[in-house]
Amino acid sequence: GCCCSVPQVLKSCTEFIEKHGIVDGIYRLSGIASNIQKLRHEFDSEQIPDLTKDVYIQDIHCVGSLCKLYFRELPNPLLTYQLYEKFS
Repeated sequence: GCCCSVPQVLKSCTEFIEKHGIVDGIYRLSGIASNIQKLRHEFDSEQIPDLTKDVYIQDIHCVGSLCKLYFRELPNPLLTYQLYEKFS
């Protein structure tokens, strides 16, 4: 694949948020921890989980939180170490 392909977890989560979750501070507020873990597990164990399940619709912030978690756990940050000087 292309070197710039978007990981499935980000694709699914952002599409879902754009469709269902244009709410104030969607990426600012955290979801319920157990829901985030559940969602993460579903992405780890199957290709694309069903984000329209009630649990995710009712706690849309857990979907945004999973996106943030993904970026936090990257081995090299999004604003890479190599570019850090330029950013600061």
